[in-house]
Amino acid sequence: MQFILTVTLLLLCCALARGQTPEQDRPVATPLIGIDANYALDMAAQDRTWRDEDQPIDPFSLLAKHGCEHARIRLWVGDEGMNKLNYATQTALRAKQAGLKPYLVIFLSEEWSDFVKQPAPAAWRDMKLDDKALAVRAYSERVVRHITKNGIELDTFEIGNEIDFGICGEFEEQWPRRVSLEYMKSRVWPRMATIIKSAQSGVIDAQPNARFILHLSQWENIDYCLTFWRAMIDSGVRVDIPGLSYFPTSAKDPAHREFRYLQSQINAIHDALGKPVLICETGYPAVANFGGQFADWNLAAQGYPLSSDGQARWLADLTKLVRRDRRFAGVFYWSPEWYDGGIWDAFALFDAHGAARPAVRAMAR
Repeated sequence: MQFILTVTLLLLCCALARGQTPEQDRPVATPLIGIDANYALDMAAQDRTWRDEDQPIDPFSLLAKHGCEHARIRLWVGDEGMNKLNYATQTALRAKQAGLKPYLVIFLSEEWSDFVKQPAPAAWRDMKLDDKALAVRAYSERVVRHITKNGIELDTFEIGNEIDFGICGEFEEQWPRRVSLEYMKSRVWPRMATIIKSAQSGVIDAQPNARFILHLSQWENIDYCLTFWRAMIDSGVRVDIPGLSYFPTSAKDPAHREFRYLQSQINAIHDALGKPVLICETGYPAVANFGGQFADWNLAAQGYPLSSDGQARWLADLTKLVRRDRRFAGVFYWSPEWYDGGIWDAFALFDAHGAARPAVRAMAR
């Protein structure tokens, strides 16, 4: 009995040293199958509509009917404006009304932040690191309390978005330094860890049972990702769920577009960290020729042509893979609702006229 008690205490101490409790370090019981549909409210305000079988529909409700269970909610710093606190709260409420459970992405920026930029909000830009960390903690607590007071239950939080090279202004601009693990470990990641820990502390002040995602973009560079996540854990950051973006049609190597390659990457992460991996963002084109920012993401995976049917089969097979393999924590389709004649029309699950493509049904069991 004394031996068992000693081992139990040692395990508990190890968990606490990582900034995690055994309850928080639990695996995801069922995969999170969801969508990131944060353009919907703004599109509706511009009289955009969605249709399925020639009937007007709500995209949240339609996707919930066909297998989606969760919604990824984007939050930028500020109270008013697209993706800011009141807009994000309304998006979360809309998702909840459709039967989707929201999780919150706290960007810590007033605009887009991702692997190519991570601007700090203007009010925090000139602060010293410790002062910025205090501001981040207070902000994170405030927004979680605001959203939960409006009737949204939150237990999962993503701190930052594609934070491979920085967060909230603590960002490396030069590519040679970005890819130097020694440089990032000594100069950038410790400052990032200070910000992320402060955000997590603020969230926990409002929601003690929170679990945390740390989301990176480099799904083809798992060595970098693992080094990052380990450095964060060693610095006291909670990494309950490692997260990745996954856009296979951007891969130059044809082998990297195959599901077997994704599986090998997920296996490597799970073997190294002992945690299931969340695909925070994914998408697949329904047309072969398109322009805009993502025009070169047009390299088809074998067996899945860039067509409406190919998109549907690809998403159905990905969802089946995620559901059957507990090394996945889940998958979220990025901006399925966003058709506007612009850069994402090829990937949306609705065509240029708002008519549902076959892939709206692809996530069903």
